[in-house]
Amino acid sequence: MSSVTGMGVGGLAGLDLSSMDLETALMAVQTQRSQLLEDALRSQLDSVNARNAEMASLNESMTAKSADNLKLEASNVSMQAQIAELKDLQGRLAASKCPNPEGWYGLSWGQGDDHALSHATLKQIQDAGLAIPAGDDAPRDVDQNGTMDAKGRVVQGWVDQIGTKVADLEAKIKENAATVETNKSDIAAAKNQVDALGNTQQMEMMRLQSMTGKRNEAFDVMSNFIKKMQDSRSSIIGNMR
Repeated sequence: MSSVTGMGVGGLAGLDLSSMDLETALMAVQTQRSQLLEDALRSQLDSVNARNAEMASLNESMTAKSADNLKLEASNVSMQAQIAELKDLQGRLAASKCPNPEGWYGLSWGQGDDHALSHATLKQIQDAGLAIPAGDDAPRDVDQNGTMDAKGRVVQGWVDQIGTKVADLEAKIKENAATVETNKSDIAAAKNQVDALGNTQQMEMMRLQSMTGKRNEAFDVMSNFIKKMQDSRSSIIGNMR
């Protein structure tokens, strides 16, 4: 027989044994078998590590999307509060608007024409980022009674601006809600992947454990073989003395 194949993991590469003595041939076969087992074990370990990395990446993605959802939901709550404030201001302005576009009414006309409230309303208009005209259209105390007044068309402009801001906020809330649902779907899909990978990983770890045992056994066999060869040579040399 001049070659040996099919022994152990993956099969041994063809070995030319024609010029070897029995001990050398056995040593060559055992050495190559041990190396094949070592290579297979390394490949299996790489596969396990790659799967662990994939699971870690999926877990990181789920954590990030969960955190993103918390931010989006908090943002929506904040925007809902903004909408409520804007609609309240919009309603009060509509009630205080002079029917004549060029006529002047106090900014708190619909609430008793209170001078303090009229000033507070103008401050709310500024804080809401509404455009406040200058010159002849600028809000002012027209009748010198301490209230801040504005023209009918100016107030209507603020009412319209608030309508646009509310629509923009509602659109953003809807967009955020859609993103939250998409994230939830992605998280559920990722969790299924992690569960599937975890089940596969258990089997792979059992295989890795088995291959580690075979590799260790092969090295033990080779070590014992080397020791027996050395003992045999020592015995022969001792008998020749």
